[in-house]
Amino acid sequence: MKFSEGEEVLVKHPSTDRYHKGKILSMRGERYKVQFETGIEQYVHSTDIKMNRPSRSTTRASSKSRKSPTRYSSLRKSPRRRSPGRSPSINRQSTRTQKFAKISLPRIEIPRDMQDNGNTDSKKNINDDEHSIESMPLQSRLKELGTVTRRSMRLLSGTLKPESDHKMVLLTRNINRAVSLPIERKSQMHDFSVDVKERGHSVQRDQDLLKTINYEKDVDINPQVIEKRKKEISMVSEPQEWGGWFGTLLLIVLSPVIMILPQLMCIKDECILGYPKILTDVTLYVDLRIFTAYLGLFLFVIIFSTIPIGRKIDGPQNRIGRLQYRLNGFLCSLLSVIIFAACIYKELEVTDLVIQNSVQFSISGWILGTILSLLLFVKGGKAPVANLNIHGSTNSMIYNFWQGREINPRIGPVDIKINLFRTSMITIILINLSIVIKTIEETETYSLEHLNIGVMLGTLLQIIYAMDALFFESAILTTFEIMYEGTGYMLCTGYMMYPFLLAFTTKYMLYHKTQFTYLFVFPILAFIIGYLLYRISNLQKNEFRRNPLSPSLMHLETIPTTRGKKLIVSGLWGHVRHPNYLGDIIMWWSISCISLAHNILPYYYAIICTGLLIYRARRDNERCKMRYGLAWEQYTSRVKYMILYRIF
Repeated sequence: MKFSEGEEVLVKHPSTDRYHKGKILSMRGERYKVQFETGIEQYVHSTDIKMNRPSRSTTRASSKSRKSPTRYSSLRKSPRRRSPGRSPSINRQSTRTQKFAKISLPRIEIPRDMQDNGNTDSKKNINDDEHSIESMPLQSRLKELGTVTRRSMRLLSGTLKPESDHKMVLLTRNINRAVSLPIERKSQMHDFSVDVKERGHSVQRDQDLLKTINYEKDVDINPQVIEKRKKEISMVSEPQEWGGWFGTLLLIVLSPVIMILPQLMCIKDECILGYPKILTDVTLYVDLRIFTAYLGLFLFVIIFSTIPIGRKIDGPQNRIGRLQYRLNGFLCSLLSVIIFAACIYKELEVTDLVIQNSVQFSISGWILGTILSLLLFVKGGKAPVANLNIHGSTNSMIYNFWQGREINPRIGPVDIKINLFRTSMITIILINLSIVIKTIEETETYSLEHLNIGVMLGTLLQIIYAMDALFFESAILTTFEIMYEGTGYMLCTGYMMYPFLLAFTTKYMLYHKTQFTYLFVFPILAFIIGYLLYRISNLQKNEFRRNPLSPSLMHLETIPTTRGKKLIVSGLWGHVRHPNYLGDIIMWWSISCISLAHNILPYYYAIICTGLLIYRARRDNERCKMRYGLAWEQYTSRVKYMILYRIF
């Protein structure tokens, strides 16, 4: 064992060739888990780790400083100790030859106006000695500056920084703190490439000393660079997605209508496409009993999430560090099913309550989501800048309310977004269980001719989908929705209303019995293919985000970025940019096709799901273009299609 736990070492970062200080946390064979100074934890091979030895110069300096200054004074030396034949005292320091460090500096380019004013003799001398000046010791070239000290050397090395750094400071001094631009943008303003590996002044690019000294006079700010910078700032301060503030205003009003209106066509044991039956009685839309039941389920999930049951893991790295999550969503769903089964055993009319009042549940979910989004909007106004959603910090309050000011808002130990997700998945399970029980109750004899096979298959696939999401809850933490989507009106109301729109397909199958046919084999096979595509790609991405050096991922080709991350360009992620979106779309279309209906109603959610995922892929593409810059352009040249190969 080369290194022990808790030992401070120098570690080579996986995305660069530079060594950084780190601390050994644990070990597994030849691989060590190291925590960098930035807080990032990675598994690194032992060949990329070396001992953190103190500098020899600092050791000598410290040891010399401990000696008394009068210890070697000439007054303290005894004359008897000197040999009588030795010559009078001579200062040994004066006779010792000083060894100056040979530091190669660039030739100072003299401007033309200075050359024109100079005489020909000086030009000749300069041309004769230009090669010798390059190899001349640094101290002899700086005689005019006085005594050379370590401090003066540090000051000189500080002046050798590129003048483009000063440009960057001038351009970014008054920019909002929340704006975080890619490092590639900085490289476009510099006169050097990002790919050049630099570790210190000994290997830095030679800079023009005259330009460094007189940079204030000679700096020429490129107007194209300023224009790009202004454009990037405006993309943050102004709404860029969902049609701006006007589009989000329409969506705030129309999104509940889009989700509730189709359910009005499927009431009283029938689902007919046409003009919805809008009733004037308000009590048929808002029911305090339904509202209390849905609120109770949400609070039950929140309370269960605070119980120390389940594995505790770290979330992905973000601007505020790593958030911790307790993975007990699957256990919470099992407990919910047990309570639901107990209610059925006690002959409580739970199934009729869920099926017959889907509109009231949807409206209650919309009210709960709206209240929650308002509270989070107020909370986000007092949140630290690091917690804010950069795409929800624009100059439009309507747009910010839709997107959400915070990405992962927390109230104490409660993570709002993950609990909304769990409530949504558990509600899907309970609705489909109610439909299954209702189907069994209406069946006279349990045979293939009398049993509604279509609704049984549809509900089974939806339950598998929801249980799978909760079982692989750790993989959800590295998805776009959890990592980058703000928790605003869109997500709060969407999560609370989403289950009833999704179960609208199986509810249609309940009222329109489908005879058993062997055609069911094709949508089931399609669902299996979509599920494998969805789950494998999500697990692969999750593993890659958590540990890029995992042995199971060594076969993948990647493109490094200046943000320390890598982009996969092989395997499933090498054919399309979002194979998980493709699998999700295939699954929901296969569930809808089980109905074998000629009506658009059972395909309603599949259409909405396809549209939302296509638009999310476009949004993600624009965000990644800003985040990764040149690396993303290289990635898109390798992986050209977003969701469907050779089509989109």
